Amino acid sequence: MSVTVTKITEMLANDRNRWFTWSPVMLAFGIGIYFGLQWQPSPNWLLLPVFLSVVMGVALKLRRSGFFYGVLILFLISIGFSAAVIRHEVVKAPVLEKKTVTEVTGVVLEMGSSSKKQRLILADLEFGAKNVPSLDKIRLTVRTGTSHIKPGQIITLKAVLLPPPPPAYPGAYDFQRDLYFKSIGAVGYAISKPHVTGEKNTLIDGLNSLISRNRHQVNQIVSENAPNETTGFSIAIMTGERSSLQKKAVTDMRQSGLAHLLAISGLHMGMVGGILFFGTRYVASLFPTVALHYSVKKWAAVLAMIGITGYLLLSGLPVSALRAYLMIGMIFIAVCFDRSALSLRNLAFAALLLLFFMPESLHGASFQMSFSAVFCLIAAYERYGLRFTTAANSGGSLRRCIYYIGGVGFTSIIASLATAPFAIYHFGSVAALGIVANLIAVPVMGFWVMPWTLLSLISMPAGLSELPLQMAGYGIMVILKTAAFVAKLPSSSLQIGSYSAGLLVMISLAVLWTGIWRTQLRWGAVIFLLVGLVFQAFNEKPDILFADSGDLFLAKTQDGRFKISSLRSDRFERNRWESMYGIQKFDKIDQKKINDAFIRCDPLGCVWTQNQNLVTYSKNWMSQKDDCFRADIILSSSPVGRNCSASSTKLIIDKFDLWRKGTHAIYFNENGDLKVESVNSVRGRRPWVSARYHQSID
Repeated sequence: MSVTVTKITEMLANDRNRWFTWSPVMLAFGIGIYFGLQWQPSPNWLLLPVFLSVVMGVALKLRRSGFFYGVLILFLISIGFSAAVIRHEVVKAPVLEKKTVTEVTGVVLEMGSSSKKQRLILADLEFGAKNVPSLDKIRLTVRTGTSHIKPGQIITLKAVLLPPPPPAYPGAYDFQRDLYFKSIGAVGYAISKPHVTGEKNTLIDGLNSLISRNRHQVNQIVSENAPNETTGFSIAIMTGERSSLQKKAVTDMRQSGLAHLLAISGLHMGMVGGILFFGTRYVASLFPTVALHYSVKKWAAVLAMIGITGYLLLSGLPVSALRAYLMIGMIFIAVCFDRSALSLRNLAFAALLLLFFMPESLHGASFQMSFSAVFCLIAAYERYGLRFTTAANSGGSLRRCIYYIGGVGFTSIIASLATAPFAIYHFGSVAALGIVANLIAVPVMGFWVMPWTLLSLISMPAGLSELPLQMAGYGIMVILKTAAFVAKLPSSSLQIGSYSAGLLVMISLAVLWTGIWRTQLRWGAVIFLLVGLVFQAFNEKPDILFADSGDLFLAKTQDGRFKISSLRSDRFERNRWESMYGIQKFDKIDQKKINDAFIRCDPLGCVWTQNQNLVTYSKNWMSQKDDCFRADIILSSSPVGRNCSASSTKLIIDKFDLWRKGTHAIYFNENGDLKVESVNSVRGRRPWVSARYHQSID
């Protein structure tokens, strides 16, 4: 045993320069603990890192290195936890509790680019109704009368305000939490045309408005000068705004594995920085006096930094762009100080900054997929990149071309494998033929679309962007047609269904363990995978789902199929359910077919037997009287009377339960016994959870 411990210690010591790479993982653990709690930690928890830092100081003084590193790990975890607590204190704001119709006056912070409808984010709000809390920001969809509106203006309109949407099922992605950390307390839609009543002129709001106005102006210029078929794509890669993209194009890009081209990330940021850096050096080389007597390389790095900073601001600061900016920025800074850039360290440093200042991003698919893809690519090229480059440069142009195509294919395979676990977990599907599409689309994007896109941005102030946008459009059309072709191929997108969060965490740790360590320690990743399989073995999917609206329910038949009550009601929830189960489309219950072997429905409701339980669904009080005396489980879209307490009834879920707790999930075991979860019971007493749930458990 002591020999094994000594050997492990030696291997850890040999990889000492990789220890820093684990620091963002420790922060992520602390953030995960914060969001996994069912109660809101108080600011007093911020004293924990202070206490642990004192303990570390004592350990150093006593020269207890093992104890010191153990406390250091706890310290980093506490930093992640504290970062989440601090972030909550910074962004916390009231949240709307019920639907309200009111007049709204506010400053336009952001607006989309779609010509059919605009999504506005308003701040500095005033409401006509007295029962609306002092919301910090709201998000409104406006369909008409927005052509004259610009960010920074004060507008007045009448709107329907709604509480932020809850998760579609227990354990699903929490949109309420996401909006809460953006300080958005309500969503809704306008029912009148907006009127401009003034303009905000304070310094901070002026800077925000300037950035938003520039983004909006770029969107307008692209809309006026780019081909109609490529306008949405061009706007997406310039400003990160996707509202102008056609739904079919988005679907094709996702199913073909090309959706990453729509997100401003490493490819886009790297191309902008690379073009500016190498372009500046090439131009300077044309003037020998300048090239020989001045540090042109550093000039180019500074110019590239300025360029990618502007591109980052123009993009709207998405997580993928922030990660790419931090990594590429550190490379250019290293050039300025004549230092070499360590890629994994850069990635770890970028992750540390994002997790510390935006801890809520940990749960987002963008953060997870972006960092996973880059981490796996860096780890793979660390081991095989030099060998690959040497082989490519040992021949002529044809050999380099072949190796380039092979490199694109290798990169696509690594990136696809790296993002697949997260795509399956969040979306229930994975693009199986992504490598085919990427072999065509990535070179077109890198060598044609991005250079012309950058040239169009540079030429916009002079009003000369039409030609570059037209030229970029040819490449974009190639990408869109490639996506459409691959998406139509059989099994282009595999519907698998989501799996447990525990398995996702264990897969992530296994990948990190394999990529970071360079000794035999990396074989320990197998342990994480085995633990993940244990988590998955205990993972269950609901046998019945009952949406919080009361208009939609799903039931699992004896042969393992799923039947859903409607294909019109709660479409968003239904789509999320399909992703979770890995089903292309649910079978709809035919309420006119009274001979259905599984379920019988009439205008008042439905009745079926599931796992030895008689289940009823009632639409109103008229059918509840009979249900109370025969059903084991009652689902009702209306309130159920207190006198409905027959001994045979195991469970009643009515309108008030849905109103307080959200969507319900019911699980059966082999004996017919049941377990019930609701959206809010899983989340607990958190600030972004409806106050009526808090009141129901007090």
